[in-house]
Amino acid sequence: MAAYYSSFLVTAFILFPLAFATNSPPLPPFKRIYQFGNSISDTGNLLRLPGATMHYPAYRLPYGETFFHKATGRFSNGRLIVDFIATALKLPFLDAYLDSNGSFAQGVNFAVAGATALDVGFFSERNISTSNSKPPISTQLEWFETHLKSAFQTRAARSNCFENSLFIFGEFGGNDYFPFFRKGWSVEEVRTLVPHVVAAIIHGIKRIVQLGAKRILVPGPFPFGCLPSQLASSNSSDPSDYDGLGCLKSFNAFSSYHNRFLRRALSILNREVSGDGVVIVYADYEGAFLEILRKSSSYGFDKEWLHKACCGASGEKYRYDYSKPCGTNGTDVCPRPAHAMHWDGVHLTDASYHRISQIIIRQSITKLKI
Repeated sequence: MAAYYSSFLVTAFILFPLAFATNSPPLPPFKRIYQFGNSISDTGNLLRLPGATMHYPAYRLPYGETFFHKATGRFSNGRLIVDFIATALKLPFLDAYLDSNGSFAQGVNFAVAGATALDVGFFSERNISTSNSKPPISTQLEWFETHLKSAFQTRAARSNCFENSLFIFGEFGGNDYFPFFRKGWSVEEVRTLVPHVVAAIIHGIKRIVQLGAKRILVPGPFPFGCLPSQLASSNSSDPSDYDGLGCLKSFNAFSSYHNRFLRRALSILNREVSGDGVVIVYADYEGAFLEILRKSSSYGFDKEWLHKACCGASGEKYRYDYSKPCGTNGTDVCPRPAHAMHWDGVHLTDASYHRISQIIIRQSITKLKI
């Protein structure tokens, strides 16, 4: 009986994507993807920055072990949301912009792990160290414009290309806020930064619209209070600090506030650009994550691994072992990564990104009709 039950679960887990695909509306026939963002979507830019290669764990196994069987610069054990979206659209995985051997015929990935929405000056004016700052939105836009100059000889050629291109702008935000949290700012104090961060995101979207983008997906951050690294940092023993899903209420309320602010700004922007044939759709990463957490067993995840990092976690609930982060010698990896939600305390597993991508495709990308 146990063997039969196990076999049933595996079969259901494998067939879930097929059922999803059958019940989904047809996808727009996009022929290219242009991705901007941070480590949630970086496919190798960070590791190609000068001097960065050997200093980041995504350079080595066990990053990439599940799908690629090698480290690719992705901060996961396998694929990212953008990889699953590309597959659903029957497109190849996006090469990183800084990959000198990359093929950009069907899109480019400008995302960089650690990237912020705001420029360095914003942080330095508030005495926040940015010694490890990564190319923000403004730099990624400069890369994009450089790419356009080399890839398209005329404005008409670029316009024709962008008619059937999907732009994914983000997510952005976490890397802007957490330096302030680490500096000791309260949640209420950091909330005052949200208008600045969202304004930078909106400014970036306006720029790609000016350059010809027509169909734009804009994700919001995951719930900050559910991340194992944040749960470990808080280490609160007060049950009232946690919600019914085991996440920190205050930090989830903060990420929800950011996402509501972003959605309102996108609604206003949509009205401004709709006359030009531009469609901007919010991608609810927060809602998709919480949907999976609420129905974890239905999505194939082990309850033991809903709040612990698969790679680098200690044996205790909510704990993340900062003395042995994922990717260092002696790192432990959980026995069933395909049934764990979190990979390294901040980033998710291949399995989580797969399930989230299915929800986002169904709820958001199908709205971006060409």
